[in-house]
Amino acid sequence: MTTWCLSEQARQAVRAARALAHDRRHTALGPPHLLAAIVGQWEDVHAAGPAPLRACGLSAEQASNFTAGLLAGYDSAEAADAAAEPQANPALRFVLAQAFRIAAQARAPYVGTEHLVLAVLWLDYSAGLRRQGISYQQAAEQLATLPHTERTVQDAAIEPLEAVAAPTPAAASLAELARQQAEQHPIEGDRRVSTLHYLLALLMHGGASRLLGELGVSYTAVVERLAADGAGLVEPDDQRPDEDALEGWERFNITPQQWEVIHPRVKAVLIDDGLWEQGVRFGFNFNDDRTSYWVVIHPGDSGLTHQQVLDRLLGVARR
Repeated sequence: MTTWCLSEQARQAVRAARALAHDRRHTALGPPHLLAAIVGQWEDVHAAGPAPLRACGLSAEQASNFTAGLLAGYDSAEAADAAAEPQANPALRFVLAQAFRIAAQARAPYVGTEHLVLAVLWLDYSAGLRRQGISYQQAAEQLATLPHTERTVQDAAIEPLEAVAAPTPAAASLAELARQQAEQHPIEGDRRVSTLHYLLALLMHGGASRLLGELGVSYTAVVERLAADGAGLVEPDDQRPDEDALEGWERFNITPQQWEVIHPRVKAVLIDDGLWEQGVRFGFNFNDDRTSYWVVIHPGDSGLTHQQVLDRLLGVARR
């Protein structure tokens, strides 16, 4: 991301999100803080972020209650030092990057709160907004009809520089090199910069170039594949993260000892045995002091019950 062009309302939302996390003594600054800050702009006629939510049928009260529930997930019984500065977590950094992409694709003059909301929806792993009847596709359709009402401000300070891992010089140049590769080797009917162009950029210099060469991947071979079937190869670039089914999940409380059994077996049971391809999904969590553990299971189209999936993870054979 060579230029960050945040609108005034988006910059205010980022500041308000950080202040909200700080006031609640959250060490991590995540998408819920940003979403709550944007919902706080509900009555601001210049803020475009609440507009897609309103257009999809969400009320101010519903939005506030929903974000309050998300924020509660960041609360801890052992609150951090009040002076600690919350740091953007990976999920929020993904949201910011997606917002930039969405704004650029829409040819918007800035990255606004509306693009931030769309990015949160793009990465709605918990299906929280979808449970409110707000889908990414609905909001994206609304975005196309919204006027640009926010004020443009140049601002790159998303988080303190000392909190960001510095890229190597080669890594810092990747975005520009990929853009140049997209110009030299465009995919037919698609003018965008894709991950395939980043692969070409990686093949040009740095440690990645050496490693890919050792693995037998050549620049010429990639260019030839792009020309032959680039449209098909680039399709996965547009895929959103897998959307978990809204219904059909079941929660089981387990012991720490059971988790120690399950943890190393997840790949073998779900991936290697083919259950993942049959739609079986699994998640786990624990409380802050790790005295309570639980798992959530969706059997998908496997034909197994929730208990049977759990038994396989535990290595238990029942008659």
